[in-house]
Amino acid sequence: MGAEGRFVGIDPGSSKCGYAVVGQDGRRLALEIVPTAGIVERLGADTRDGRIVMVCIGDATHSQAVAAAIRGRWPGLPITFVDERNTSLEARRRYYEDYPPRGLWRLIPRGLLIPRVALDGYAALLIVERYLRTLAHVPSSQSVEVRSRISR
Repeated sequence: MGAEGRFVGIDPGSSKCGYAVVGQDGRRLALEIVPTAGIVERLGADTRDGRIVMVCIGDATHSQAVAAAIRGRWPGLPITFVDERNTSLEARRRYYEDYPPRGLWRLIPRGLLIPRVALDGYAALLIVERYLRTLAHVPSSQSVEVRSRISR
């Protein structure tokens, strides 16, 4: 059985980036926050095994700079830009799905709670998931090509 393809999501920011890795089967493999200056090195750890199918970068702040840094190191690595509107709000919801409030905190509406951790990693996860949803809507002739790339 061949190695599973991986999708990397990056939510770029001025000082830090959300970083997520999702397996071909949709399983979450990594969810991190990385300094923006260290994003190329972090991605390097995942490129060594050659299983990255796509790097999905949020299309807002600092996306072009992050993409340029990645292309400078790995010119052939596939990169796509994904609409990252509302990922901050969705990231908060996703965080509370993973870590529901306990005790009296569970009585407060989740929209009023402020997580104690940065949610950039969750935003990167949502960016990958948005990309994967677009693959599900690709016409069948194109999806065969995408699936064959994933299977390598």
